[in-house]
Amino acid sequence: NMTYNPSISMLGVVNGVARIGMLWICVLLLSTDAQWLACCFVPPQHHARIQPRKSVSCFHANVVPSKKTSDTVPVKQKSSASISNNRAPANQDNKQTSNTKRDEHSLAFQLEEMKQRADKDETLTQSYCDSVMALCVAWNEWDSVLDVLEVMKQYGLQQEHSTYRAALETCVEFANGPSAAELLETMKQAGQTPDSTDVALAVEAMCTSDNMWNQAMTLLMKTAHEKENDNVVPVKAYDAVLSSIPSEHWKSAVHLLHTMQQEESHPNPTISSFRAVIETCVAAQQAEQAYTILTNMSSHRFKPTAFMFELVISALAKSSSWRRALQLLDVMDDLHIQKTVVTYNTVISACARAGEVGTAKNVLAKMKQSGVKPNIISFNSLVAACASTSRWKDALLILDQCHREPGVQPDIITYTNAMRACAKGRQTNRALALLQVVKDMKLPIDAYCYTAVIDACAKGKRWKTALELLEEMEANGIMPNAITYSVAINACGNGGQAKEALALLDQMKEKKMRINLITYNSAITALSKASKMNAKFPGQSNDSRQAASVTFPKSEVVNVDNEQLWVQALELIEQIKAEGMKPDGFSYSAAISCCGSGGRWKEALEIIETMQKGGPKMRPNKIAYTAAISACGRSGKYKEALKLFTDMKNQGLHADRIAYNAVFSALRVANRPGEAYQLWNEICGKHDEKPTASSTTTPLAVSPDIITVSDVIGTLSRADTIDKDKVDEVFEEAVKRGIVLREESLDSDYEVDLTGMTLPVARAACRYIFNRILANYRKGEKPSEVTLLTGVGRAQQQQQQDGMGDGEKKLTALREYILQDLEEDFDPPMHGIVPQRAQGTVAIAQSQVEAWIAGQ
Repeated sequence: NMTYNPSISMLGVVNGVARIGMLWICVLLLSTDAQWLACCFVPPQHHARIQPRKSVSCFHANVVPSKKTSDTVPVKQKSSASISNNRAPANQDNKQTSNTKRDEHSLAFQLEEMKQRADKDETLTQSYCDSVMALCVAWNEWDSVLDVLEVMKQYGLQQEHSTYRAALETCVEFANGPSAAELLETMKQAGQTPDSTDVALAVEAMCTSDNMWNQAMTLLMKTAHEKENDNVVPVKAYDAVLSSIPSEHWKSAVHLLHTMQQEESHPNPTISSFRAVIETCVAAQQAEQAYTILTNMSSHRFKPTAFMFELVISALAKSSSWRRALQLLDVMDDLHIQKTVVTYNTVISACARAGEVGTAKNVLAKMKQSGVKPNIISFNSLVAACASTSRWKDALLILDQCHREPGVQPDIITYTNAMRACAKGRQTNRALALLQVVKDMKLPIDAYCYTAVIDACAKGKRWKTALELLEEMEANGIMPNAITYSVAINACGNGGQAKEALALLDQMKEKKMRINLITYNSAITALSKASKMNAKFPGQSNDSRQAASVTFPKSEVVNVDNEQLWVQALELIEQIKAEGMKPDGFSYSAAISCCGSGGRWKEALEIIETMQKGGPKMRPNKIAYTAAISACGRSGKYKEALKLFTDMKNQGLHADRIAYNAVFSALRVANRPGEAYQLWNEICGKHDEKPTASSTTTPLAVSPDIITVSDVIGTLSRADTIDKDKVDEVFEEAVKRGIVLREESLDSDYEVDLTGMTLPVARAACRYIFNRILANYRKGEKPSEVTLLTGVGRAQQQQQQDGMGDGEKKLTALREYILQDLEEDFDPPMHGIVPQRAQGTVAIAQSQVEAWIAGQ
């Protein structure tokens, strides 16, 4: 009964199947032939879906889309891909059927209710039809839109602004951003101008849909550019965009916030706006940007909340910006914002992460002064900081303070961190004592607690205790984890117990535990240390090493057998590869060290070549090169050692003292005095006319030590023709550098301590001492008796303990050597004596010194 009016347009119809790219919108003009009009705007491939509607009975009541139980997205997602799509499927083939429970929000229920009311000729209002239409649009049920249009046509109703508004509101409710965006365009085609509220609703719907935040922000910018200042889009829409921007696009959030602050065509930001941007920056790990936004809020007459401060402080803690975190505490004081225990704990944690134990303790004191009571988390953060910085004394003091704090009781985490601190400080006995306290307090001991104590045993070279603790925790039903086994293997390695280390590795395999690279590296290191001990004590059995406890502590008794430990080390390298892991520099370095101790220099060079061909993480480091140089040095392969040394420096690796000493050792074994002397000049920063093969123009920042001096003088002294001038030059340089005969020692010109020196170095020291006496004599100083401290020696101490008589005693090597050197190395010779009451010294009478001076 309705007359055709071309100015009246109806809501567009969107196809429901296989939409590609965009939504098709049909603008239905009120007509007596709705089917023909619909076919004019629906794509041809979907015309078959439009059936003649002779009555309201053709409603698709079987279509029952269930409403989402959660129609909002989280405040912040880490990436746009992680934002869930809450929009109902647009494809008609994916519609749900009639088993869904009908409720007041069910589309089928609404359509059925409209049908019944129409059949009864009940009055249908504009608002009622608008709500049903909106529900159809929100769920992309465009066939049902036609049904509703027919009913509205029968009742003389048309689409008004309220119809679009209701549809937009429902799109927000059901998170249908695409339909909301198309509704705005349809309104314009129908001659309806969307107002700021319509735009805000569309933006909110788009922000709850997948990857539409950028379109929503573009719509806001476009609307602000087109509209007058008195018709600004509500700030709620801006906050929706700010909250939906993924963290990887944090710059867009900051830009939009600045735009709101600077341009009048946009609404002024609210505290919710600032919070949304801060959350985005924190999620993007942009702690400094979050700090800037937070501290600038007061200049815009906004007072941040305590939660916002805690959010930024937490981000600063993760980025090690502990000073910024401290500054925020002062800002909170200036703004009179109440600080909570969470606020203080977050700052303490920030300082603890940076190893600033003293600062963290000051924050705890300030916390108490402000009336905020610390909790166990406060103390645990402090003790953990002490553990990370090896401050075991502070850890135990804080543990004691925790005991005395009212209302706070140390838990297993507190004790575990204290044990970790003791382990880092090599305080094995204290860590074991803390474990006993935990047992007495009946605290729930876990694998982390046992692991900390076993680690302390590893660092204290108490491998037997470590294995006993491992058995104890398993007997108590506590399963060791990979880290537990790793530190236990490390304990065996530090004790040279290669067999036990490999046995633990086999246990992990039997239990089908995942063995990581760190654990494998610990096992290879165990082989390496055992190999070094085998090289240091060749041919000795376990029993003989236990008997020789004076020179070899019982805690370091190793498994000595004829197995080739270097072969087992290389086998572990292959196992690492077989399990899909890549050996790193530590793996190869330990294997090279094992090869070096076994005299397998060729295998060591092969591993170096493998590392050189690998990726960045496999490239040989200083440790690997030094181990390979040592392997070559033990076999006298000085050329290979020098080449490795040169390769190391050519790759930009700074040669340290250990690397230099490895080369000096190789030259000593190979008896190459010329190269040793040239390399000595290099490490001392002197320029020689003939540079060594390893010389570079890079300035050195290393200095020789007593090991360097001993190897260089030892090499020069082993030459067929000893160049005493070069030996004396090296020794004099060592004196200038404070390596030997230090000025702060108790030595004087006439009483010098030679203990601890090798025989060649002691010989050079004697020449230096008497040449200095000669120089002082020529300056007018009268000589006196000279006393040289040589020590008694372990061998003679043992003889005395065994009750041997004086006539059966043997002289120590150094004392005998000095007595012989005074007679052979000086002209005229000097005859020293061993005083009866000072068996560890050699005395040269004043008359002997004067006679030598007279002969010069």
